[in-house]
Amino acid sequence: MVILIIGILIAVLTPLFLGATSRAKDRAMQTSLSTATTGAKTFFLAKGDYTAATPAAMTAETGGVTYVAAGSNPTGQNTVSLFAPPPTVNQLVLAGQSKSGTCFYVLDDESTGTTVYAKAPGAGGCAANGAPLPGDAAWKTSW
Repeated sequence: MVILIIGILIAVLTPLFLGATSRAKDRAMQTSLSTATTGAKTFFLAKGDYTAATPAAMTAETGGVTYVAAGSNPTGQNTVSLFAPPPTVNQLVLAGQSKSGTCFYVLDDESTGTTVYAKAPGAGGCAANGAPLPGDAAWKTSW
C-alpha cells in the first residue's frame, strides 16, 4: 500500500518538477537579457545613440554579459546576441537562448522610450537578426 501511494505521488509530481526546471532555465535567460538591456540603456545615455554599439563595446559597458554579433547564436546563459539595425540609431535588439531551448528577444527603442519583449521556439538558433520585425504582433510588454 505504501509503495502504491509513493508511486502515485511520483507520477503526479514529476511533471510539476520538470516544468519548474524549464521555467527556471527560462527565467535565468530573461535575467541575463534584463541585465543586457540595462547595460544598453546606460550605453545609450552615455553615447546618445546606438551607432557605436558593437559586441566589444557593449561587453565592456555591461561587464557580466558577453555580447556576440547579430548573426551569431548566443551559446551560454550570459551570452547575448546584439543587433543595432542601421539606419535606426535609436533601436537595439538583444537575443538569448535559454537552456530549455526557448529564444527570448528584447527590442529597446529609445526614440519612443519603449522596451518590448518576444519569445519563440529555438529550433534554428537565437541570433538577434532573426528576431521578429518591429511592429510584429509577437512583441509584448512582458514575456
